[in-house]
Amino acid sequence: MGKQTLKVPRTRSQTKSQNKRRKSKKQSLKNPKCNLVYMAKPIYGGWVSFTAHLAKKKDYPLFRISNKTESKTRDYGYGVEYQNLNIDDLVKKPNLLITAIDKNFYQYLPKIRKATIVIHDPTELKEPVLDVLKSKRFKVITIRETVEKLLRDVHGIKSQFLHHPFYQFPKSQSKPESSNQNKNSKIKKNKSISLSRVDFDKHTDIIVDANQKLQNPVDIYGALNDLYVYHKLSKTPFKKYYKGRFPKTFDALVDLLASAKFVVDMSAINKDGGGSQYTFLEAIHMDCALVLNKKWVEGVKTPFKHGVNCYVVEDADGLHKLLKSNPNTKQVVANAKKMLVPHISGKGW
Repeated sequence: MGKQTLKVPRTRSQTKSQNKRRKSKKQSLKNPKCNLVYMAKPIYGGWVSFTAHLAKKKDYPLFRISNKTESKTRDYGYGVEYQNLNIDDLVKKPNLLITAIDKNFYQYLPKIRKATIVIHDPTELKEPVLDVLKSKRFKVITIRETVEKLLRDVHGIKSQFLHHPFYQFPKSQSKPESSNQNKNSKIKKNKSISLSRVDFDKHTDIIVDANQKLQNPVDIYGALNDLYVYHKLSKTPFKKYYKGRFPKTFDALVDLLASAKFVVDMSAINKDGGGSQYTFLEAIHMDCALVLNKKWVEGVKTPFKHGVNCYVVEDADGLHKLLKSNPNTKQVVANAKKMLVPHISGKGW
């Protein structure tokens, strides 16, 4: 008679642990880990913020295309690392998700047979990109409903709308404003700030015009488009208000927004608008009141409502009057918090 194996009954905790592992495995098969690919040159702006928030929130690895594959990783910003791969090694990776693409990387599209691609705004819809989208090789994700509608109605391309994924970066502890104050006192939120790129679609000139009439002008930060500065700002006192770029870290972002009462963003993009941008979401997270361009919310479906969860101005005069009046923003800020919920959940990503 052969040896008999004594079967030891599992405890409740062991059974629970095994079920949890099965559930986790089932979930990972349902939602496999994505390999993010940043196929663009800009190192500042919305594309960069989007990629960083998604990588941090979902713990997805990030890659960039290079002439040669490197074993080391490099700093991307916001606590995210990336690895350079040549295109032949990259296409071997499963579940590629292209977070952004510009003309410098169109040449690689034919080699990527299957992937998911994110379209942020209409400026990205150049012929090489449209050709790939129409081929149906790529799954298309849009992060604003206006862009989803444009792709469907104008180009006949089906896409999936998902809310911008938002990583809830930690807020720093309150700091004293000066050595004379109590160490536990909170920073006063009394500044107005702009953190967008200084560019044509950001209409920074509106802020500069308003600043010339304001006793407490808007501090302007952000990467410069030199062509825009030359054509639109060279004959203005722009340099008086420009504070430069800030480090690509969440700590730097927190330091800037901690004392900001208003975050001014005059973005307006043709055939786009209504939805969110990372400057909006980061401002709301840091308890700042948003001031938006009327062209961003006019005539489109939008959750942004003037005087309810943000402020909307039409021009420099409107911006000047709003900031000069310095309204109490407590309720507007509280209402805006509700808009963060779908972005924090990260559903679909």
